[in-house]
Amino acid sequence: MRLIPDKPFNTGSYGERLVFDALRECFANDNQFIAFHSYNLTKHDKKRVGEVDFLILCKYGIFVLEVKGGDITYENGRWFSANDKGEYPIQDPFKQANDAMFAIERVVKDSHNFSNIKIPIGYGVMFPNCKWDNGKIGEWDREMICDSSNLRGLERWLKSLFRYWNNKPNNNFNLDTISIKKIKNFLRPDFELIEPLYDKILATEEMSVKLTADQYLYVDVAMDNDRVLCSGGAGTGKTFLAAELARRLGVEEKEVLFVCKSLWLKNYLATRIVSDNVTITTIAGVSQSLSRLGLEVFDILIVDEGQDMFNFNDIEILENSLAGGLENGEWYIFHDVENQSNLISEANLEVYEYLKSQNNPTNISLKTNCRNTRSILTKVQQKLGLDMGNNGTGMGPEVFEVSLSRELLIQALEDKITELLKQDVYPGSITILSGVTFNNSIVNSLSDNVNKLIIELDDYSVRSFPPSYISFSEIKNFKGLENEVILLVDLPEPSTLSDNSDKVQHYVGMSRARGLLCAFWTV
Repeated sequence: MRLIPDKPFNTGSYGERLVFDALRECFANDNQFIAFHSYNLTKHDKKRVGEVDFLILCKYGIFVLEVKGGDITYENGRWFSANDKGEYPIQDPFKQANDAMFAIERVVKDSHNFSNIKIPIGYGVMFPNCKWDNGKIGEWDREMICDSSNLRGLERWLKSLFRYWNNKPNNNFNLDTISIKKIKNFLRPDFELIEPLYDKILATEEMSVKLTADQYLYVDVAMDNDRVLCSGGAGTGKTFLAAELARRLGVEEKEVLFVCKSLWLKNYLATRIVSDNVTITTIAGVSQSLSRLGLEVFDILIVDEGQDMFNFNDIEILENSLAGGLENGEWYIFHDVENQSNLISEANLEVYEYLKSQNNPTNISLKTNCRNTRSILTKVQQKLGLDMGNNGTGMGPEVFEVSLSRELLIQALEDKITELLKQDVYPGSITILSGVTFNNSIVNSLSDNVNKLIIELDDYSVRSFPPSYISFSEIKNFKGLENEVILLVDLPEPSTLSDNSDKVQHYVGMSRARGLLCAFWTV
């Protein structure tokens, strides 16, 4: 069997590496059997971007193989995988494979290159680390399933899978050598090795989903304790964890107060945490929320971007709004006091010490960055000397940066926006972040042709973020938010900064990018 590429992509999946090595031993010296590893589906009904773990092309047709590593559990219609880091939920592998199969079929048909060729198609699900002892269950026939024992005789299982699907109605055809070559050149031509920019950006999304799933472990840890101080750098999933915690606690018939400082973040989260028992408000709106609900206190307190409220006035409001107060009440505070203080308000470290003294709260430190690429993490470390956690979501595109005068930056920014749009980067996936208001920004000096593609975000429009246009925001308002592409403007070159307190805007702005960061430094 011919494998493309001939070495596995670095997916971080031990299960996929096992399957890759096993496929290498199948159909020896027969290049009419081809296996594509990590095949991207840029046209998918359920996802902005999808991926097939392995795609097999041979005379029997095209076959999708979905791989799920680790120990697998199926309970109450939900799937889970477990490894040495714990158990976490995964997508239904059979549904993933089925959706991918139809996506592949549609892509092939829509190309209009194969109207005279009948192409059999099917899928299988592989559990390389565990044994399947269940036989046929419901809609899952045993022939569709490869477990650890089948992996040792993978060629035999593949032949069985091919027969299984070829016996389906209108699927019993063989492909000739010319057709196989034609389909191969369509599915993965050699020039596909030069990956388009937007595919590079979106490819980080799959890893981000996997890393974010790992964070569920910390939600379980938090729920096992009554008082939690959770710290982490930008991109380590604090807002995600706070929101997931609110969703879970909201079903316990208790009144949950979710507090942040920013009206933007409050409105953004209000459309994403839907629970009758969860009240989301800014610190300024806590008293009004109590009055509106006819409550004296809330049962549970969750605070996001807590460093913005590390002052005694805000802490007193939280203290008086929680049953049992901060000493005996149930509360969860997520913060980054190390790197994100003093952007919205000054953090008083005495308040932080006070919180740590309140009846021995559990401290959780988030270290895994599940938002940014390694290229971005490296650039932040180089430019600012600040930490944003480890791992990252893959290498990703290189960070783009220029240091120019204001006049030259205007043209450089216009050129970059034009270039991104020509490379099919979706406008809504681009956010311009500035250290100043729109009127004072270089963005205001762009040509009319480009400026008409940009909208200025506000505390209302952020509810439906991201928009269909390129968006603009001041950095201080964008805390807790993110986008695939960030264009950072109206900030001085980092080498001119002398103190860490001067780096907060740079840190927050650079860390908002999931896939591509472009920095336009002013000199």
